[in-house]
Amino acid sequence: MTTALVPALVLGLAACQGPAGPGPGASGEGDKRPAATAPGVARIGDTADDRGTRSGEHLRIALRGYVDPAIGIRAAKGAARGLAKPAGEGPVRRPADGARWVGVDLAVTNVGGTAYETPVTEAWIVDDRGRSHRAVPAGELTTGLPLPSGRLTAGEHRSGWLVFELPHDSRPVTLHWATASAEHRWTLSTS
Repeated sequence: MTTALVPALVLGLAACQGPAGPGPGASGEGDKRPAATAPGVARIGDTADDRGTRSGEHLRIALRGYVDPAIGIRAAKGAARGLAKPAGEGPVRRPADGARWVGVDLAVTNVGGTAYETPVTEAWIVDDRGRSHRAVPAGELTTGLPLPSGRLTAGEHRSGWLVFELPHDSRPVTLHWATASAEHRWTLSTS
């Protein structure tokens, strides 16, 4: 009787986990459930806890909001002055033709007892067509500074913006944030 229960238990656990959606950089249809009803998907304003891979590592990550479109501050200053690029500064970053930037405002706090080495391993937005869009360097936005990366000491807090480039004809659906220990998702729908 025990031998019959083990395969049934393994199959039952596998069925409870559900299908995996596309990972970072993947394209395709992905999971067809609406983001707002998908299990394990937080909403704007919600926090996620990441326990890390080492003893004492514990991050608290909050999605505070997002802007669509996001505008680089240097691009906005140049446009206000009628310049393609502000005088004396390097090139102004802009989205590619046919694309726009979407910015997400994140707050990250190390609530653990030890340093957390790499807060962001991967970040991407999945759009309404199931396509993944990785974070891109954009510099300072009109809404604020980029999210600093790197090591967080115990008790340290950081906040800022991550920027993603999406085609004009797509809608952002979910933000994905992956560390070495877990993947966290937030729906970008306000309804």
